[in-house]
Amino acid sequence: MADVHASAVVDPAARLADGVQVGPLCVIEADVEVASGTRLLPGTVLLNGTRVGARCTLGPYAVLGGAPMDNDHAGEASEVIVGDDVEVRDFATIHRATGTGNATRVGSGALVMSYAHVSHNAQVGRGVVLTTTVQLGGHAEVHDYATLGAGAMVHQFTRVGAYAMVGAASAVNRDVLPFALARGTMAEHYRLNGVGLKRHGIDGDRYRDLERAFRALRKRDDSGFEALADASHDVAFVREFIAASRRGISAFRGRA
Repeated sequence: MADVHASAVVDPAARLADGVQVGPLCVIEADVEVASGTRLLPGTVLLNGTRVGARCTLGPYAVLGGAPMDNDHAGEASEVIVGDDVEVRDFATIHRATGTGNATRVGSGALVMSYAHVSHNAQVGRGVVLTTTVQLGGHAEVHDYATLGAGAMVHQFTRVGAYAMVGAASAVNRDVLPFALARGTMAEHYRLNGVGLKRHGIDGDRYRDLERAFRALRKRDDSGFEALADASHDVAFVREFIAASRRGISAFRGRA
């Protein structure tokens, strides 16, 4: 059975798995699911449509499942889906999606730090770190293992690629490439995210191929980039990301 503090307000219809811990002053509405081993710290609020995986830690005073701040939202049912082993810290907010049956998602192992906001329909990948006060606009995407520094802002429909690093206080209005380090207002690509890539075992020939690919992109050497993409899975991954861009790719720092 779940362990629910006497001061918490939990709708009887909420589905709490064995081992869930609900702290003081928490509020859980009826259409909520929480998997085993998850802890809700004091004051945390889970609103209708929230689905939380196993072994998560939420709060204190995190709010999940709030209605979209979107003029297109007409009260339709939608969801927030949080994977396993996610940590959502103090006063962070994650809103439901616009569109019947759609979901805002936070992938397993992600860390959403204090005062960060994940807006409607945003998609946050596995192992992502959203540092304090990061703000994601509607439909933004942050792909697996990317990190956003404190106060970074991501425009709606904009993507941050896997393993990328966005510097603190940056404003992102065009896509940030996988494996890249970008920062500034508006954000520009500087180089590879060297520290992050090495932490994930992307080194040696893989790292050198990506360095050559980014050099080719900076110089607008399309044929050189294509040749590298044909030979390297990682560079091909970057090529696919570029091809799927709707808002365009952030500029390279210092490129004429």
